[in-house]
Amino acid sequence: MRNGFFSAIFLGLLVLGGFSLVLTDWNGMFRGGGITKTDIAVVDGTPIKISEFNNIVNRVLRNQQIDPAQAYQSGVLDNILQNEILTRVLAIAANDYGIRVEDKHIAKQIKSLITPLTTSETDSKQALKQFLQMQGMSEKALVSIIRSEIETELLKSSIAVNSYVPNAMSEDIAAYRDTTRTVRYIQLENKDIKLEQKADEELLKNYYEGLKSQYMIPETRDFTIALVNAEKLIKDMKASDEEIQNYYNDHLDDYKEDQKRVLDQAILQNEGDALEIIEKVKDGNDFETTVKDKTGNTKTYAKSISFAKKDLSDEMAESVFSAKLSDIVGPFKSPLGYHVIKIAEIREPRTKPLEEVKDKISEQLTNEKIGNEIYELTSSFEDRLAAGEEYEALKEEYKLEIMSFQNVTSSDEELSGNHKFTKEQAQAIIKKIFQMEEGEPSSLADLSSSEFFSVNLNKVVPTTSRPFEEVKDLLLKRWTKENQARQNLIEAQILAENLNEGKVDLGNTDHSVKTQTNLARPGSNVQNSQNSQNLSEVFKDIRVANRFMDADEGKYIISIPSDAESIIIGIASDTKLGTPSEKDTKTLSSSLKADLSTANLMLFVTQLEKKYPVEINNSLLERLYANTGDQSD
Repeated sequence: MRNGFFSAIFLGLLVLGGFSLVLTDWNGMFRGGGITKTDIAVVDGTPIKISEFNNIVNRVLRNQQIDPAQAYQSGVLDNILQNEILTRVLAIAANDYGIRVEDKHIAKQIKSLITPLTTSETDSKQALKQFLQMQGMSEKALVSIIRSEIETELLKSSIAVNSYVPNAMSEDIAAYRDTTRTVRYIQLENKDIKLEQKADEELLKNYYEGLKSQYMIPETRDFTIALVNAEKLIKDMKASDEEIQNYYNDHLDDYKEDQKRVLDQAILQNEGDALEIIEKVKDGNDFETTVKDKTGNTKTYAKSISFAKKDLSDEMAESVFSAKLSDIVGPFKSPLGYHVIKIAEIREPRTKPLEEVKDKISEQLTNEKIGNEIYELTSSFEDRLAAGEEYEALKEEYKLEIMSFQNVTSSDEELSGNHKFTKEQAQAIIKKIFQMEEGEPSSLADLSSSEFFSVNLNKVVPTTSRPFEEVKDLLLKRWTKENQARQNLIEAQILAENLNEGKVDLGNTDHSVKTQTNLARPGSNVQNSQNSQNLSEVFKDIRVANRFMDADEGKYIISIPSDAESIIIGIASDTKLGTPSEKDTKTLSSSLKADLSTANLMLFVTQLEKKYPVEINNSLLERLYANTGDQSD
């Protein structure tokens, strides 16, 4: 959400209340064939056009900072499409059920979106315009999206309202969740097991053959990098006055301005206030003071903002540009409210003089010159590389910085011993190296706006297995540890069976018997309120705690902690239901209702499949996104 507020809206569409990703391909839903047109999908007979879907993709992926090809391969693109379809299906359903949203609610939502962009120098109109430009969309499209989202949320809310959880159920579940037990147990350490069989050389070699792929020396590459810094080669390049004058003469039409009106503007929340302000200003009252007296502040008032006719809606433009200086016009209704406008100044059409645009033209022409020069330099450098010249031969002429690296692996994140490259730059270089064949220098690639690099792959050392003698000690430790764990498990299972059959008593074993009182389920109120010092280290392991809380009372069971270094044998007793507080029960009830609401909504959506058929053009998706990056064109 780093690039704009609109991403917040799309997050809402993408997540849809936190449940819609669960519905992706729910029972094969939203999968169809038979589309032969150039539509991405068809929802209840209405197509999702390529351009329409691509705009959504670019907006979402811009915030995620991944390109469409990566999104397609990882399944993100499919999620975007699935959620767009789900949004449309719910919107159709909302419309069929007669759910409508008044314009004032949409205006309120838009206002909240643009508020962060509104300052003392930027009124709500400018903020909205800036917001729409940032997102590359029209006001009509924004209103449509917000309307659909609100109506969909109202539909979902109406389904959720019907979720009911009896108090007795909440109380019983809360009591069960806070159940406590007492556990008597012993802990059998794997390391205490004495193995009868010893691992000799032959056994370890056979063991190594089965694990050889886990003891590989990764492929390494040696390479040389040549850096070309354009700033060292291009100096004092600047557009001349003659070039600036010629450019200005050739582009006079670009510097012509239409007639403009400088406007003072207020946006009111209701038409009555707007009409009252108009009357008072026509009677000679100050516009800004009148707005402040009526609203209590001047946040809704903007002063001296210039507009060309094309910048205004048709209704506003006609009235504003036919009005005279100091006239007040309006009110005009928009999603933001009721606009009241005063003509503060009339600026006649003009052509900007050269002096006003000279610096901008100079900067543009200079940048073009530099760009052309960089292109010529890099092209000539690559041509000479292709002709067989080496970095050393070009070093002086191109002021190259040459560096060599050895034994670099594909998993390296930095180029060892070199602090010139950032982590991202180093990763880009390493990625390129592992895509190359040995012996040929690469073409130039961007390192920064003014720095480029070429790499020459000097040597490839393929992946090899580490010699047996080098890993022999590691293999012995691993073999011993695995066999101790296996033998410990066998002995623990036999002991647990004997304990359950009464052949032996827990206190008669060779292990110290320990007792854990008030053991509770991980995450329960009981456990959360317990002092951690009262809980044995072994029962802090969620896996062990859950195993004994779920076990039959009075029966010996075994449990293996997450670290797999030991085995627990124990028996649970003294089971007591919890006594949760009224607050805890209410909290649980709310959670259960939310879960039930989600379940109801999922059931509702699955029924929509029958009512609103959907087809997806998977072959078109693949052609568009499988092998390409940016689809913005």
